[in-house]
Amino acid sequence: MKINIFLSSISIVLACLFGYLAFNIAEGNENDTICGVGSGVCFVTTLIPIMGLQYESTRQGTNIRILSSLFFVIFLISHFCFAIFGVKMPFYIISNGILLLIYLAIYYKIQGITKL
Repeated sequence: MKINIFLSSISIVLACLFGYLAFNIAEGNENDTICGVGSGVCFVTTLIPIMGLQYESTRQGTNIRILSSLFFVIFLISHFCFAIFGVKMPFYIISNGILLLIYLAIYYKIQGITKL
């Protein structure tokens, strides 16, 4: 696996912009900062494997990109629903934390597979 610095920086900036958008949508709610920062973290963890990494195995790379794209869409829906309808901190942290841990566990398992 190789890191493409240029594409990784683009994905980080894109994730920060999505996080800022979630912050602006949730503006006025009591936990709008949590929504913005949490969105940024979740979007960075999914966008870097999609755009910023090059994989030695094309099959493994395809599986990781599809997994990351799927979770990016799930995080997008989740964060913007919380931003629009109001962020309740325990529900927000627990639901998005569980989703992020599930994503990282599956990513780790796919990354560890040597034969595809």
